Amino acid sequence: MLKLTLFDTGYCFVPEWQVLRGGALRRVAIHALAALLEHPQHGLLLFDTGYAPRMVDATQPWPFRLYRYMTPLHLRPELALVNQLAARGIAPEAIKLVVISHFHADHVAGLRDFPQAQIFVERSALNQALRLRGFAALRRGLVPALHPPDLAQRTICADNLPLGPELPHLGPTRDLLGDGSFLLVALPGHACGQLGALLHTTNGPVLLAADGAWTSRSFREPCPPSRLTNLLVDDVRAVHATLARLHAFAQARPDVRILPCHCPEVQKTWAML
Repeated sequence: MLKLTLFDTGYCFVPEWQVLRGGALRRVAIHALAALLEHPQHGLLLFDTGYAPRMVDATQPWPFRLYRYMTPLHLRPELALVNQLAARGIAPEAIKLVVISHFHADHVAGLRDFPQAQIFVERSALNQALRLRGFAALRRGLVPALHPPDLAQRTICADNLPLGPELPHLGPTRDLLGDGSFLLVALPGHACGQLGALLHTTNGPVLLAADGAWTSRSFREPCPPSRLTNLLVDDVRAVHATLARLHAFAQARPDVRILPCHCPEVQKTWAML
């Protein structure tokens, strides 16, 4: 089994109506969470890397400065994942594997801090990250300056992993570690090739839902985000389909705790500061 620890790496403010259709006008803090997993044989792994101070420099040039205007950042150096791990006595080279759910900047800004780790992503997500530049990248939430220069060489695509069991309503999985403890599952729509992960942890089964849902309410009801976000997502229909599938999965597997990585509930209850 895996020991799971979630870390809060910083946040931005957005109106509630943007993340929940019909939500209030008030601003809500959207925290970027990253997960540390401890496996008895495979050691230390990460699921996403969250924000990092290099976001400031990476979003200084045009057109990426627009990222700051759309999602004003609230970052502190001590919240960078690499610094929070160091405070717990974990050096960057101790991280052997990093799973990237998708390449949006708030999920990969810390990736360069772990230069020795093997990276796992979905193939279409990797291809898009290697291909897009400028406005085309920004429109898909990508900031190429955040990507390691050896990204292609260090990455293994999820379709090279052995198949795992099918999950009700979510479909096929890929078995990252070969023992069923870390199963990758497709959660398409929000971003190209987005992955979630079903984890068998010391505290029971957990589904890291990445941005398959922005809040817990999103999949419980289900309640989609504002139509305004349709301009930025990879596939609008798939966003709605994934929310419906997460809703159905939650009903079929009430034993699994589903953790959207930006949910205020999850941040308050689970995340280390």
